[in-house]
Amino acid sequence: TDAGAGFEQTLTGMTVGIDSRNDIPEGIATLGAFMGYSHSHIGFDRGGHGSVDSYSLGGYASWEHESGFYLDGVVKLNRFESNVAGKMSSGGAANGSYHSNGLGGHIETGMRFTDGNWNLTPYASLTGFTADNPEYHLSNGMESKSVDTRSIYRELGATLSYNMRLGNGMEVEPWLKAAVRKEFVDDNRVKVNSDGNFVNDLSGRRGIYQAGIKASFSSTLSGHLGVGYSNGAGMESPWNAVAGVNWSF
Repeated sequence: TDAGAGFEQTLTGMTVGIDSRNDIPEGIATLGAFMGYSHSHIGFDRGGHGSVDSYSLGGYASWEHESGFYLDGVVKLNRFESNVAGKMSSGGAANGSYHSNGLGGHIETGMRFTDGNWNLTPYASLTGFTADNPEYHLSNGMESKSVDTRSIYRELGATLSYNMRLGNGMEVEPWLKAAVRKEFVDDNRVKVNSDGNFVNDLSGRRGIYQAGIKASFSSTLSGHLGVGYSNGAGMESPWNAVAGVNWSF
């Protein structure tokens, strides 16, 4: 960020879900539900570290017209359990823990264009999230309280991919994505002791650039790998990587 508060985050997790795909006139509709768990470890450049355990429950719906037009929606509830091991400017250490609850939603619409093995998908999406205001105390007596954390952003972008079928029957799809994201919320505040409010303002536009590959090993097993970079609105993510395996039955 502009303030120099750099950090490195490692996240692992698992999601289990169930859904139903139904043929409807001129398209396909999907309804589903899911639950998940993730663990995130954060290390700060200035010293100190923290972790977050997240438990989630949600549902989703999707509609795709035979023309390639689609509309997707997701709603998710979260329970966050956080631990902090901070390093003070004086060199001392302070520990603490707290929990909070969150609610998020995402809606996306776009159009899939196909030409042979090539696929181009321009899209637009809107995402919102809110979490309640935790109040916690560190072992050195410091107190912190935040107002409800909120985020609302829109994203406009496109994904380009190429489908390949290998000789062994496996399908591979490399892809590229570019998007512009605009965050609208600029007044997330935290009060530390009696020193007034600190404002976490990440509003503004940032560019998002990603590349990856998806592979279908069988009719029930697939995997994906992706890397990305984003920059803008006072924050840079020099790099991030994500990998996962999907098993359906």
